[in-house]
Amino acid sequence: MTETTPRAQTRVRKRIIVCCDGTWQDGPFYAFVLGQQLTNNQEYPQETVKATLTSWFVRIARTINHEDARYNPPIPQIVFYQSGIGSEKGWYSEYIVGTTGATLGDKVEEAYAFIAHNYMPGDEIFLFGFSRGAYTARMVAMFIGLIGVLDRTDMDHFAGIFLACQKLGKTKDDTEKRTLKTQLHSWTGENSPGKNRTKAPDDNFSVKFVGVFETVGSLGLPQELTHRPGIQNVFGFNDRLLGEHIQYAYQALALNEPRADFDCCKFEQTSLAAQRGQTLSQCWFSGCHADVGGGYRNHDLADITLFWMAANVGDHLSLDYKYLGSLPQPAYPYGEQPPHDPRTGIFALSHKLQRKIPTQTNNVTHETIHASVLQQRTLSEVVDVDIVTHSHLVPPLLPLEDALRKHWASLGPPNSDDTASLQQHVKHIVTHTNTGLATESGQRIHENNWLGRLLHEVTNKLDY
Repeated sequence: MTETTPRAQTRVRKRIIVCCDGTWQDGPFYAFVLGQQLTNNQEYPQETVKATLTSWFVRIARTINHEDARYNPPIPQIVFYQSGIGSEKGWYSEYIVGTTGATLGDKVEEAYAFIAHNYMPGDEIFLFGFSRGAYTARMVAMFIGLIGVLDRTDMDHFAGIFLACQKLGKTKDDTEKRTLKTQLHSWTGENSPGKNRTKAPDDNFSVKFVGVFETVGSLGLPQELTHRPGIQNVFGFNDRLLGEHIQYAYQALALNEPRADFDCCKFEQTSLAAQRGQTLSQCWFSGCHADVGGGYRNHDLADITLFWMAANVGDHLSLDYKYLGSLPQPAYPYGEQPPHDPRTGIFALSHKLQRKIPTQTNNVTHETIHASVLQQRTLSEVVDVDIVTHSHLVPPLLPLEDALRKHWASLGPPNSDDTASLQQHVKHIVTHTNTGLATESGQRIHENNWLGRLLHEVTNKLDY
C-alpha cells in the first residue's frame, strides 16, 4: 500500500480553465476579411482596417488571473486557449475546414487532453466557448460526465471512445447499440478509471462551470449552397440535456440572429439536476451571433455580454478587473448599438429564422432577457410587446454590470439623438483602437485605466 505523503495531504486544488474560440477565430488575426464585412455595413472605409486585431475570446482568457488570492493559500488557475475551427493559415483551413467543421472532433480531443494532462482529483474544471467553440466546450463537458477525466496514460484510448460514442449517437440499429455499449462499459461504468478520479466525497459535481456564447451545433453552412441538409449532422451527440455533473451553466443568446443555419442550441435542465442544486441561466441579448460572442471591431454589444458572464463567474474565478475595464470602447450609448446584419457574402443565401424569445418562466431552459435589450431602438414591434408584457423575465443587473452601465457614458459615446456626432464617434472608435498607452508590440497598457480601477473596487466590496 502506498503511503500518503505530507505533500499530497497539503496539496492545494487548482482550477483548469479551457476557452474554445469560434469558427475562424484565432488569437491575433488580420482584419481584412472582417473589414470587408464591416464595409458592406458601411461602418468605415476598407483601408482603415489593415491591422492586426485580437480575438474577443483571447481577451476573455486574459481576464483570468494566474491565481485566486482571495484564498489562503491562493488557488492556481491554469488557462488553455483553443483557436477556432478554420483559423489555421491556408485556403483549405479557411474555406473547407471552417465551413464544414472537419476538425471539430480534433478540437474536442485537444481540449479534453489538456484537462487530462493537468487534472488531479479535487481540481475544478471550467469550460468556456463561442459558436462551434461553445459546442466543443459542451461536448468536452459531456465526455467528462460520461467517462470522467482519464489519466494522461489512458488518453491513447480517447479516439476510440469518441468514435464509439459518435456511432452510438447516430445508429438506429439495436444490435449495434448493444455492441457499442458493451465496448464502452469499461470506460463509462461507475467504477471506471476516469470516473473514480472525479469522485469527491464532498462534491457532487465534476465540472464546476460551463459558460458559453451562442452554441451552434450545426455546421453553419447554408443548405442552399450544399444541397445536402444531412451534411450538417456530423456528430450524433445530443447535448441539449445539461449533464447532472455540471454545477453552474450560463449561456448568452442572440435576439437578432436571422440565419436558420446558426440556430442556437439551448441547455435543458433535468429535474434530478435541479434537485441536486445545479444552477442554469440562459439570457437573451441584443445582437446577431457575432455581436453576442464577439467578432466585430465595434463591440458595444459584446462588451455587455462579456460583463454579464464575468459577473456570474466572478464568485468562482479570480478575474483581472483592471484589464476587463480596459476593454469597452463604446461607440453608442449603453445598449443602443444597432445589431449587425450577418447575412452578407456566402451567408446571404441562408434561410431567415425569427428566434423565439421566452414569454413565461421555464423551469427547463431558465431563459431571461437582459435589461440592456430595453435600450434598443431597433426592436421589432412583436419583440417589444413581448418584453413589455413579460417584464418579470428581465432581472436586475448584477453589481458588476450595473457599474458598467452607470459609467458607460463617461467612456465617450455622444447623445444618441445627435446623429452627426454619433457617426463621427463611431468612425473615431473603429479607426483608433489604441486610445491609451501601448507597449512597443502594440499591447495596450491597462493598469491605469479608470474604469478598471472602479470595477476592481466594486468587486472588492462584494462578499465572497
